[in-house]
Amino acid sequence: PDGRVSRGLAWAVLVVATAASLAAQPVDTLATRLDAPVVADTSGAPTPRGAVIRALALPGLGQVYAGQRAKAPFAFAFVAGAAAYFVNRQRQYIRYRRASVVAGCLVDDGSTDDDPDRIALCAQADAEYMDEYDAVNEGLATPASFSAIRTVREDARGQRDVGALVVVAAYALQTLDAYVAAELSDFDVSEDLSLSVRPATGQLALRVRL
Repeated sequence: PDGRVSRGLAWAVLVVATAASLAAQPVDTLATRLDAPVVADTSGAPTPRGAVIRALALPGLGQVYAGQRAKAPFAFAFVAGAAAYFVNRQRQYIRYRRASVVAGCLVDDGSTDDDPDRIALCAQADAEYMDEYDAVNEGLATPASFSAIRTVREDARGQRDVGALVVVAAYALQTLDAYVAAELSDFDVSEDLSLSVRPATGQLALRVRL
């Protein structure tokens, strides 16, 4: 009888231990889930590298990729305007450079220099660049002098160089803007700011929503 009682007590202890283990398992699992770090799914989010590549390929495309479509036309217009200014100044510089060549071949009385090589060079310049020279002097009472045309030519070259710098700066700025937009694409900038305290299993959880 004592052996039966001992075996019965042993089975009772085993059953109680098993039941206690099963009862505690969901709590442990819940606590593990609460303590586990939450990893955001960013598989479909734009990447800074992708935004930069697209912005370099076409101004404004990086903004479209980063989800800021409203800024894309402004980025494209910024670069296109700078490029148009550069092209215009380059054309003006070429015109005045060619006109200065023709003006440099002429002396005050309209004749050419006596050097045979210079005569041949000026004859070629007159044949190729006379249209630019006439366009520069159009509307003037007297033809512009070589020094006057050279001054305007240098001004046009300086403006062209500034235009080139503006194109580079515009391209860089819109690329940087696309990079920043992609970097902050998953950042919550809503006006909903809340603070809540809620109990968790075995701990006190503080939740801040920005």
